[in-house]
Amino acid sequence: MKTKFAIKPILGAVAIVILAAGCQLPSSSGANSTENATNTSPNSADVQEVSHRMSDLNLTDAQKAQMKQIREQTQTKIFGILSSDQQQQFKAATQGKHGASMRELKNLNLSDTQKQQVREIMTAQRQQINAILTPEQQAKMKQHRSSRDQSSSN
Repeated sequence: MKTKFAIKPILGAVAIVILAAGCQLPSSSGANSTENATNTSPNSADVQEVSHRMSDLNLTDAQKAQMKQIREQTQTKIFGILSSDQQQQFKAATQGKHGASMRELKNLNLSDTQKQQVREIMTAQRQQINAILTPEQQAKMKQHRSSRDQSSSN
């Protein structure tokens, strides 16, 4: 049960990563959006949901650019704490996907030290993202996080 509680903050942080990645997705229109919605993997469905939530934040172009930079820096930092074998597994698991997912990280059998480092990196990312959001956007983000946490606990 201890690991369940240790994973929750990581999963919450990953949601932010996915949320940040979602703001960079191009919007599609017409029949293509229906076609894309029916031919999605669970991971891309998550990204679509996050993208929908991100549009509610009404991010400026500057905020989107900053979030993209934060997300890229976070991914680089996380990649840096992985062993070469883990890096190869992670690359293979995330190939062709938008952004990294905690699901892939969980499958890498991270050491306790690596898990702690990931938590610290994700906490720093959350703080950086909050720093670029307005108080209104922060409130909406918190609301999204709460609704996501409630739906994942059901």
